[in-house]
Amino acid sequence: MATHKQGVLGGFSGKVGPVIGSSWKGKAVIKARALSYNDANTETQQQIRTKFKMLIQFASANYGFIDIGFKKQATDITQANAFIRQNFDDGITGTWPSFELNYPKLVLSKGNVDNPYNPAAQVQGSDINITWTDNSGIGNARDSDKVMFLVYNTAKKQTIVDSEAADRSTRQASYSLPSSWTGDTIEVYFAMQRVASGETSNSIFLGTFTL
Repeated sequence: MATHKQGVLGGFSGKVGPVIGSSWKGKAVIKARALSYNDANTETQQQIRTKFKMLIQFASANYGFIDIGFKKQATDITQANAFIRQNFDDGITGTWPSFELNYPKLVLSKGNVDNPYNPAAQVQGSDINITWTDNSGIGNARDSDKVMFLVYNTAKKQTIVDSEAADRSTRQASYSLPSSWTGDTIEVYFAMQRVASGETSNSIFLGTFTL
């Protein structure tokens, strides 16, 4: 049964004929019901589901970073969905059924804040050191902008995130990684955050490293 609200042109919830009414973030949403499920497991649909699953799993493991990085992009959708939409075409590599995440192409943050110059990561033992050139005052770069970095362990599917690692003006940030990660491969990402406004930069992939 459908529940009609707000008059003849208002929203409703439930099923009415070929449409389904619902509410998302306070807005009425209407979508068509599927006409047939006979092709629900075609190879094309399996590929799409696999890509969605891979990106959802990555977003879930790295939500602390993505939640900030896509906050301004998430208009009427969640940050995770904004991340999936951004990365669906280029974030997956390989040939079906052997898809893999394309880590260098993944975008974990979108925004207009200028990144510092020459960000780079170095790993020594279980320590990671991230450096950059301070460009405060050039473009829209501010010395108080915060460095965000993410270290993702691909084997353990574990993540370390520091969303306020250092100010832009400090030019470096360091972190000690868990000793249990020794021998594992990590993927490292970098972005900037303007905390007061919630604005961010585009993320930068800093490389793949083996501890």
